[in-house]
Amino acid sequence: MNANVTSIRQGTAMADDKTERKIVASMTFENQLSTLQALIRKPPTNTRVIEFSPQLAEYLLLNLNPNNRNRKPAKIKQYAEEMAGSTWGLTGDTIKFGTNGELRDGQNRLAACVRAGVPFSSHVVFGIHPELFSRMDIGKNRSGGDVLKIAGIKYPNHVAAAARWMLILTGDDPTDRGAQFTNDEILTAYRDNFDSERLEHSVQAALSVRKTTGHPIGPLAALHYLFSEKSARKADDFYDEWATGRAKKVRAPSRALQNRLVEIARNNDNRMHENVRNGLIVKAWNAYVAGKSAPKAYMTHSPKDAIPTIAG
Repeated sequence: MNANVTSIRQGTAMADDKTERKIVASMTFENQLSTLQALIRKPPTNTRVIEFSPQLAEYLLLNLNPNNRNRKPAKIKQYAEEMAGSTWGLTGDTIKFGTNGELRDGQNRLAACVRAGVPFSSHVVFGIHPELFSRMDIGKNRSGGDVLKIAGIKYPNHVAAAARWMLILTGDDPTDRGAQFTNDEILTAYRDNFDSERLEHSVQAALSVRKTTGHPIGPLAALHYLFSEKSARKADDFYDEWATGRAKKVRAPSRALQNRLVEIARNNDNRMHENVRNGLIVKAWNAYVAGKSAPKAYMTHSPKDAIPTIAG
């Protein structure tokens, strides 16, 4: 090939690289995505430093990350804390995309970005030849649990359900059982409003109750979390009594609660109104922390009744 032609082509390639637009979190999401797609279609010859926004990171994990290795929750948590604390730096480690546009390396860092809710910068390599693997269904609707799973959170579906119920129970109308929240609202509440370790523990407590009673995890975990804000030890003991049935007295709050819930379900074709269940759980807790029994006349609640104030 003529040396002059080679020089011109190399110069053109370098010019093309220089004209590639940068990606920063302050851009609109549409511009971030379109620029990234252009880089994937026409891989630059060198690495690019890209500032990934949480929205772009979430999109990549949902749509361009099929059949990747299992994520590392401990690492994701560590990275997220560093990103949120502004101690994350540009280390030279790269995020990699294959020639087919799929993410091949960097999912834990992107998951940490989603979890922290702040952007981060990284060197990015494009155009790496990937191994063959099947593509995921990118048209599926995503739930709050899906987003929490992306962020490397344990029990993502249960945590999402618990977060939703805590938003309801601590909101303006704790009886609004039909209230809906976006995935972003669920993730933001988890990240900014709740103690993640305590919430995980509340899910575990709720799982133990469900194992023996069949009640749904979301409201059980949310109420345990709210009870534990008053007394973590008493919340654990109350749920343990409820799960094991070890309370000896017939009108002991945990035993009276379960008997009443069984009776209501039996009389209503095994159906239970959420406000009734929540109200009775709070009533039983209030009796428990007061050291009182829970007589049948006390253990009543209608769907329209206000949820009692949680005692502690």
